[in-house]
Amino acid sequence: MKGQNKLFIAIIIALLVGVGIGGIVHVKYPENAEPFAKNIKLLGTVFIRLVQMIIAPLVFTTLVVGIAKMSDIKMIGRVGTKAMLWFISASLISLFIGLILVNWLEPGHVTKLPIQDVSSADELLKSSKSFSMEDFVKHMIPKSLFEAFATNEVLQIVIFAVMFGVALANLGEEYSKPVVKLFDIIAHAILKMVGYIMWFAPLGVLGAI
Repeated sequence: MKGQNKLFIAIIIALLVGVGIGGIVHVKYPENAEPFAKNIKLLGTVFIRLVQMIIAPLVFTTLVVGIAKMSDIKMIGRVGTKAMLWFISASLISLFIGLILVNWLEPGHVTKLPIQDVSSADELLKSSKSFSMEDFVKHMIPKSLFEAFATNEVLQIVIFAVMFGVALANLGEEYSKPVVKLFDIIAHAILKMVGYIMWFAPLGVLGAI
């Protein structure tokens, strides 16, 4: 049996076990349900944070290596254009589906829950501001790579990785080859870490469910 199939089966089993344990604790030990849930939820939290931990370095290293290995700048432009078109198309389709479902299903319309604190809602509306083009540019272009890594700003990491990869591709093989090789090794090591982290997924599902 392949590793992926074993992991899938383990996740399904953990899901069912989590439902069973949660049901038993809820029915048999209701007084201990809240502290039990708070403690076992840590399994899900650990898994989510492990995944968040590797996103930034994985995106950065794989993009840099992939672009740096493309010696043809025209090919880089074509691939980048196609990637951006896919990204924009997927975002527009997602927004379109969301708008249709919200206007069709009208979630929350049936419940008609009363607003407990109107003043807090007014303060939120006053403090919030519209999203301008300046905000979009600031959010897209990193002020510092380390800040982007620390806050997991994937779009900013992608922008820097693309520029860095293009620079390496134009630097010449004599200078770029050792850097690309280093990042290639790091990318493979991080992908190996992904495999380790995914085997923690059943425990994360168990804790979350």
